[in-house]
Amino acid sequence: RTAGGVRHDRYTRLKRRWTAAVAAVARAAGLQPVERAWLRFVWREPDRRRDPDNVAAGGRKLVLDGLVAAGVLPGDGWRAVAGWKDEFVVDAARPGVTVEIVACAGEENRR
Repeated sequence: RTAGGVRHDRYTRLKRRWTAAVAAVARAAGLQPVERAWLRFVWREPDRRRDPDNVAAGGRKLVLDGLVAAGVLPGDGWRAVAGWKDEFVVDAARPGVTVEIVACAGEENRR
């Protein structure tokens, strides 16, 4: 607890920081809003210590929340996210994630 009695946990701070960072990058890149999209995540890890499911699960949440905060996606639920694909590579020189956003074209993609 802090002096004011408010409890701050590490996850809340981490989520707030990374959501804001992703939103800032999305805005700086000039990404246009889409109503619904497929996403391709390429996760670049410095080594193979972390399991792929652990890398993607937490990271995907932060990225999607940042895209929503930036106004690129209207939400992160069924109506806005058609699906995603994860790929994993080892790249010690450039760890991070690249996200490709492919807008869906019409109602036929809302299955």
